[in-house]
Amino acid sequence: MIFYGTKASNIKNGQIINVDCPHCETNISMNYAVFGKYAHIYWIPFFPIGKTTVAECNNCKRTFEYSELTQPIQTKLDREKEKDAVKTPIWMFSGLGIIAVLVAIGIYSSGETEKKEAEYLKAPKVGDVYKFESNPGFYSTMKVESVLKDSLHVLVNDMETNKTSGINDIDKPENYKELYGYSKEEIRKMYKDKKIYEIERN
Repeated sequence: MIFYGTKASNIKNGQIINVDCPHCETNISMNYAVFGKYAHIYWIPFFPIGKTTVAECNNCKRTFEYSELTQPIQTKLDREKEKDAVKTPIWMFSGLGIIAVLVAIGIYSSGETEKKEAEYLKAPKVGDVYKFESNPGFYSTMKVESVLKDSLHVLVNDMETNKTSGINDIDKPENYKELYGYSKEEIRKMYKDKKIYEIERN
């Protein structure tokens, strides 16, 4: 279950003077507060969704939302907010920042994996495990048994799984029985065509 919603946080307080309260009609000062609203997931702020302003009469203590105030009061409030440039706090973008960092880590990790696998293809070693799509929607493994000059022998796993996450469950010594031969070029082509989708080296 995903917990999400909206919250508001106080980002500015101030005061305006010489205004007529819409409730008690006294010429008085009013305190105001600006709140920044933001969307959150699991209480982590993801992005701002606007600001809201409330004001309180210092005489009758009545609190007003911005839309309940008279035009002269709204004008004074707008000038105050423009003068001090009420900015949205950076922390309200925390969730987006976390996602950006995770994406950057994923891209970097993927690039490093591709570099390593390119080295594994260039210089295969006994024990390398090639994870491949055995049939449409099914996956299995083959393990390098011996490496020759331009080819290699692999033991092919007798088992297969319909999920890539289940590969480790079938990668067991007793499942490798049949021996096949491939040229190194064939293995490289299988990898390029995404038939082999991952290479693991212990």
